[in-house]
Amino acid sequence: MMHAGYLADAPDGSPVHSFHPAPSVWCCANHVLGLPLETDRQGAAVHEAGHLVAALVGGIHVIDVGLTPEEALFPCGPVHGVSGVTQIGPMTVHPESYLTMLAAGELAHQRWLRDSGLFTPARAWAVERGAVDDTGKAIGFLRQQFPGSPDDGYRQRFWQYRPAAEALLVAHWECVLNVAGPLGSRGHLNGDEAAALAGLPNPPELASEL
Repeated sequence: MMHAGYLADAPDGSPVHSFHPAPSVWCCANHVLGLPLETDRQGAAVHEAGHLVAALVGGIHVIDVGLTPEEALFPCGPVHGVSGVTQIGPMTVHPESYLTMLAAGELAHQRWLRDSGLFTPARAWAVERGAVDDTGKAIGFLRQQFPGSPDDGYRQRFWQYRPAAEALLVAHWECVLNVAGPLGSRGHLNGDEAAALAGLPNPPELASEL
């Protein structure tokens, strides 16, 4: 059975559909997360390392991975955070590998919160909201595979790949940490550097179908 998710109203009144329940009162994901910038950077590095390791295991070529500090002024106040991007090459792998890779970033971030003693239900939701780009990519991909559904239905389909991503991270967690440390300190790794740190091969740019 698909997880139905939770519905909440954003401060502007727009609906928010999420896997984790939203806090009863919130302004934005960054302020709910509420971590110092350097700690947030560590979490972002683990997030991207989760994507990267899942890509390598799934047969997806990684071009590079990087972190970018961000500052913005929201209606609720200034926001300081760190975003990341794992750039992959063209692929012909099975769709499950791509969707598992997209799910693995947030789930690595969630595990890092737990392992670091920083986890709260509100932060779990904030990390999910911070992965909105990953969810958007998954929705776009699934819309091509299964046209005609609303976004909420695509989110539910995407959530079905969470167990596979969690199992992959359990099996390769040391690989994730081996990449996250140098990525956090350096801010950028090319795909081959990151693969070497993970101890995994970087598949050819045009990966074979699984």
